[in-house]
Amino acid sequence: MPNRRQMPAAPVPEAPGAGHAHTALAKTRNAAPAPQTLEPRTLDGARQPLYVSLARALLRDIDSGRYAVGSSLPPEDQLGQRFGVSRHTVRQALRELKEEGVIWARPGIGTKVRARPQTARFFSGINSISDLLQFIDTTEMRVTARREVIADEVLAAQLQCPAGQAWAEITILRRLQHDKQLLNYLQVYLRPEFGDAVGKLKVLRQPVYSLVEARHGVRITEVLQDVTAAGLTAEMAKALNAVEGQPALRITRLYLDRKGSVVLVGIGHYPSGRYTQRTRFLAHADANKHE
Repeated sequence: MPNRRQMPAAPVPEAPGAGHAHTALAKTRNAAPAPQTLEPRTLDGARQPLYVSLARALLRDIDSGRYAVGSSLPPEDQLGQRFGVSRHTVRQALRELKEEGVIWARPGIGTKVRARPQTARFFSGINSISDLLQFIDTTEMRVTARREVIADEVLAAQLQCPAGQAWAEITILRRLQHDKQLLNYLQVYLRPEFGDAVGKLKVLRQPVYSLVEARHGVRITEVLQDVTAAGLTAEMAKALNAVEGQPALRITRLYLDRKGSVVLVGIGHYPSGRYTQRTRFLAHADANKHE
């Protein structure tokens, strides 16, 4: 191939190393393209394990199309550098995505995207206040109604109180942040003396129990949680754009103070197909040693 560089009419002194410039340029043109540099990202691990934050960040990338179905995720070391976490954290996050069926991996092939995240959202089991805070951090809670109620026998059984006791009831609709579909219908019952804890707030950025603690100096020391199946009432179905009688997961949490007295109760109804609570445990205590 003829050299297209036009030679100067008169010799010009060359800078040191200039004699190799054309050779270096040719090598650059023929060399394989440099791998794409991944933009550094910061994870929010203030209230949740880093591997959970990383898993959610990758889910958002997959859901947005950054990593299309059938494409490969970056290697573990590149993900670690990008997000500033250890390879162990990366592996834990990828394990979460594998269990959700979003990715698959094979030796010599790498990690590939199997499917985009489904509409039903997956959450680790909520078994502690820390887990609850982690869950709340990912959701938006909007207050839709406030009223005073007198517990009948059915409600009294759910609240574990005598029939005829007065409560302040707050109705809340919860959705995942940046998601249009509502996740659940939540009714919070507070003892009358704590009924002003929420005030006139329309959107809650923290759990109701922490508002009670901050306003009244009460300390929540224990949470009792019951999970059962239920059907949506007409009122719930209308608010959630669901069907009356549709199966739902009902989660009831009783918040107790130091004396063991109930301060407030939360009863949430999650329509089928919108929420999956997943718990992972090891079959043997030494299972990790063989990974």
